[in-house]
Amino acid sequence: MKKCPYCDEWNIDEVIQCRHCHEWLDLQPTPKKKPSVKSAIKKKEQAAAKKQTKLEQTWQVYKIPIIALIIFVVVLIFSVSQKSALNKNEEELTKTNPPVIDEPTPRAAEPSAQTAQPGPGQISPSAETSNSPFILFNKAVALCIKGKCSDPQKAIEYLNEAIKLRPDWAEAYNNRGNAYGDIRQHQRAIEDYNEAIRLKPDYALAYNNRGGAYDDLGQYQRAIEDYNEAIRLKPDDAPTYLNRGNAYLTQGNKASGCSDLQKACDLGTCSGLEKARSKGNCY
Repeated sequence: MKKCPYCDEWNIDEVIQCRHCHEWLDLQPTPKKKPSVKSAIKKKEQAAAKKQTKLEQTWQVYKIPIIALIIFVVVLIFSVSQKSALNKNEEELTKTNPPVIDEPTPRAAEPSAQTAQPGPGQISPSAETSNSPFILFNKAVALCIKGKCSDPQKAIEYLNEAIKLRPDWAEAYNNRGNAYGDIRQHQRAIEDYNEAIRLKPDYALAYNNRGGAYDDLGQYQRAIEDYNEAIRLKPDDAPTYLNRGNAYLTQGNKASGCSDLQKACDLGTCSGLEKARSKGNCY
């Protein structure tokens, strides 16, 4: 039985409003059952499992394109790094314009009637013996095309013998300097160019080649001084303008560098100017 707090009359348990005074009886809400700790943990585990299942489903759908993308990015980064390293090595190992093999003036000896015509860059040997300095020189020249030797060490051996037989031969020193440059012995190359210039003070080609050796050693100002002298002696030589222009650009002197590259192009050699324009150094 319930007792009404307003009229003190009794009511049955089922009523919620007093039958006597019609006041509402005090109703206490039925307390909700608090979830147990185990139940909360179980719900969290179920939610986590559901989330993991969803991630697994997403991975199954997209894993192939994701893996392909990762492989592509890795290959791209590797290719860029390799290309950068290759470009750097090429710049270190080669000059813009390789040393040139000169055609020296032989002594008074004339070729005999039985002697074959000499090839490009070679000289006409006399009808002496097979160890003539001219024949040795021609053997060295045959190993070197456009300033690059296929067998520089062998070319040096031939020129060593030629110089022993003719120690006042400026052209032989110049060409041996080129061969030393091919095996990156730049200091020995400079010594040979020095001797060639001592024997032949107006030897423009030796000045140009010595400038290239200083370039390889990173001594750009000394290289420019040699190129200046080579141009003074031979003002229409496109390769020397090309080399001096690149040396100026290396120093950051774009005005002088681009001017020289334009001059080289006017003389018929435009490769340096085109390359500088592609890099944004010249316009």
